[in-house]
Amino acid sequence: MVTVVCLKWGVSFPAIHVNVLYEAVKRHLPMPFRFVCLTDDAEGLAEGIVSMPIPDMGLEPERWAEGCWAKLAMFKRGVLPEGEIVIFLDLDLIIQKDLTPFVEQVRTRRGLHSLREWNPTLWSLLPLSLRPDRGVQSALLGFYPEDVHYIFDDFVADKALAYSQAHNDQSYLTVVAKDRTYWPDEWCVSFKRACVWYYPLSLVFSKIRRPKRAKVIIFHGDPRPWDLIGEPGQSWGTNRRRGNDPVEWVKDYYRLASVDLD
Repeated sequence: MVTVVCLKWGVSFPAIHVNVLYEAVKRHLPMPFRFVCLTDDAEGLAEGIVSMPIPDMGLEPERWAEGCWAKLAMFKRGVLPEGEIVIFLDLDLIIQKDLTPFVEQVRTRRGLHSLREWNPTLWSLLPLSLRPDRGVQSALLGFYPEDVHYIFDDFVADKALAYSQAHNDQSYLTVVAKDRTYWPDEWCVSFKRACVWYYPLSLVFSKIRRPKRAKVIIFHGDPRPWDLIGEPGQSWGTNRRRGNDPVEWVKDYYRLASVDLD
């Protein structure tokens, strides 16, 4: 059986975001799976979601607030079943197509599978092979637990060293993860880079493009997907990439999860 895992802590991500992700996985993973949420508050999680406490990592309070270091907790021995493929998903992404290819890639090759961190937009003019490799982007990971326990063990053994090596979880994974493999570039796209024009071009090309060939759309930084389902005229995004209205295909994604948008 495949284990799909996510993390939720603090107040930034209420239970509804876990439930929306769970419904999306049910629609797009046509094989038996267990859905696990590592969390400090399981209230409101949908039936069928297995909640587990986030393993203790000895994190200082400020490390919970920045850097997503808590994500490394899923690599602790005994948290996830060994011998089974694990797919980790951030809460702020949109699944559009079958997730089976992600599972099959992990089955074919051991090690840690991740997104490749995106380059600044101008680099997209060059073939991927000529762009600088910026390392791991950790919104979507795949692995067998027994292959990655060392990541947690090395971190807790010398957190000071980890913090000197990296400023967040994904830069740490870039430094320490062995046998890294990237998902094919066309499987996952950045919402900011693939769907939104730079300002002021966004004033002319205001329609938010839906990348229909992508299996997963990744939201990193601003905006979050739930920012795009507000009232008409409500602004979202950053000064450089922004919009002012709800996005219908994002609203449809939430409706499929039976989320009341009114």
